[in-house]
Amino acid sequence: MERLNIIWKFVQALVTRVVRQRKRVCIAAAAGTAAVVLTGVSVLSVQHLSSPREAGTEDPGGSGSGQDEEAGDDDPDPDGQVPLGMEGVIDGVLSTRGLTRDYRAMGTSCEVVLVGQRKITREVVSRLNVGQELVQTVNQLDNQSWSLTSATRMTDNDYENLLAVVEAEAGGEDVEGRIMVANVILNRVADKNFPDDVTSVIWQRAGGSSQFSPTQDGRIHSVTISSTTREAVNRAIDGEDLSQGALYFIAKNQADTDNIAWFDETLTHLFDHGGHSFYK
Repeated sequence: MERLNIIWKFVQALVTRVVRQRKRVCIAAAAGTAAVVLTGVSVLSVQHLSSPREAGTEDPGGSGSGQDEEAGDDDPDPDGQVPLGMEGVIDGVLSTRGLTRDYRAMGTSCEVVLVGQRKITREVVSRLNVGQELVQTVNQLDNQSWSLTSATRMTDNDYENLLAVVEAEAGGEDVEGRIMVANVILNRVADKNFPDDVTSVIWQRAGGSSQFSPTQDGRIHSVTISSTTREAVNRAIDGEDLSQGALYFIAKNQADTDNIAWFDETLTHLFDHGGHSFYK
């Protein structure tokens, strides 16, 4: 506020001098200076503005010094401390130079920002250029989600049949062994050489024989689903795969010799877990 009062007194003094000297050029300079001080508009061009004192211009009536003396005690600037003409314009511009910088006024956006109001400098934060990279990442995740959804998409009937066949085939195995059996069925759904839904894979027949013995002997209809089997199936559906890509499994201690020979001679043995051997 003290700064604003000084500027305002300067404007008053300048206008008073201009009126007394009756010089249009000084009136224009005062108006221009007042506009710069009060509105903060940058002066783009200043052309030959000077007071009669600076330019050495004498009053036509030879009373220039007399008028200054007559100002006496009524002169708001008796010491001549307020700059005039070009110096005044420049001083006015410099006094408002902060307006050309990047500031954010403290308070709400509804408040009027005045010259001299408290302000804080607004730091420019580097913007992350993530446009294209973000789009690519989103597309990749979208493709992965669709791929996962397609691989595990099933109806309620598919889900119930998967629970039943895993319980019938691996009800005596640990949770990992049950996950592996579920993995084999889901691997077949994803393989082009087998049907593309869970129920069709479970009930598929090849060469007159069922692919899964519980569908042949009816055990698939009589089992009670345990919580361990439900956990194993859910984990397999959610993407947990322990099968190493296996498409076949056999319980050799329950299978006949011809079946065991066919597995060993035709397929690639991957690993054994519990009572099952897994093949691809």
